[in-house]
Amino acid sequence: MFALALISFIGCNLAAADATVTDSVKDITTAKIAISQETGKININTADAKTLASTLRGIGLKKAQAIVTYRDTYGHFAHIEELKDVKGIGASILSKNAHLISIN
Repeated sequence: MFALALISFIGCNLAAADATVTDSVKDITTAKIAISQETGKININTADAKTLASTLRGIGLKKAQAIVTYRDTYGHFAHIEELKDVKGIGASILSKNAHLISIN
């Protein structure tokens, strides 16, 4: 009986581990799509908050989440300059990052 319970417990843990690995692979795939391998630029229309925060200068997780929230609310950015419409992002931050950003 103990062996059956142990096998059942291990099986459940393996299923949970598999789901975690699958989620991690999705996150990595999203990050790769968000940062162009050709140009090295980050696509602000597809990047998640973690990727934005780790790639852009002067952008922490809070501002990165504000970018994602703005995008979710108003749709994709048509121009890089639209980032200035996001609370906490001004001309200075935009100029530091313009060469790192893409919208395609």
